[in-house]
Amino acid sequence: MTDNRWQRTEDGDQKAEGRSQRVDGRRQKAEVRGQKTEVRGQRTRRR
Repeated sequence: MTDNRWQRTEDGDQKAEGRSQRVDGRRQKAEVRGQKTEVRGQRTRRR
């Protein structure tokens, strides 16, 4: 599989998103602690 196009165009965006997602992940983890029950249902339904 050749994902050269996808990597070239979105590589920069993905790296930037990865960094922001890590920061958001830490923030969400704090919120998730209170919404663990809801998050469980959402995670299974989303995937």
